[in-house]
Amino acid sequence: MDPFEVFSVLTAIGLFVFAVSGALTALRNDMDYFGVALIAFVTGVGGGTIRDVLLGSFPVWWIAAPSAVWICLAGAVVATAAQPIINSRLKALIWADAVGLSVFAVLGAQAALAADAPIIIAIFMGAVTATFGGVVRDVLLNEPPLILKQEIYATAALIGAGVFVGLLEVGAPPGVAAVIAALSTFTIRGAAILFRIQALKFTRPRKNEL
Repeated sequence: MDPFEVFSVLTAIGLFVFAVSGALTALRNDMDYFGVALIAFVTGVGGGTIRDVLLGSFPVWWIAAPSAVWICLAGAVVATAAQPIINSRLKALIWADAVGLSVFAVLGAQAALAADAPIIIAIFMGAVTATFGGVVRDVLLNEPPLILKQEIYATAALIGAGVFVGLLEVGAPPGVAAVIAALSTFTIRGAAILFRIQALKFTRPRKNEL
């Protein structure tokens, strides 16, 4: 399994599904076509852009790979064309976002390792890459970001990035490690969606309990 091919495919998948999730969110907010395309684009590349800025990697990744722009636009077009036959845009958005989360958790960790970042930073950058495109999307559309809700979201990305880095540390081939880690992330996020599993919440004690 050629690692370059695996990461290229994962990048295309992640960009496309994140662009779809961004476009669906924009469509739910009744934006025009330009707005839909813009939100699709920033959702697709936002997390990786923030990662590269934090790591000091310039130019940021999508400037060196302009095909990312076309993949995001393709996601916007598909989402717009498919919206009449999608029963629930919100449900489609949530699952598209889960796929993007799973893929970019791995790609973010890999990019950080390639920039010689320490292991713990690589895991953190996996989560940043996976979640901050959605954060930018939600902030632009004035919606509460998923990462700030009681969702098993960033936690799933952290675990997936950790699985990827851990498998590399024990000698697993990069392509195999990437696929296993992405599936692990998707399994965790998917279970949280299906069974409505929420993260632990801090509850302040009442005054009479002090």
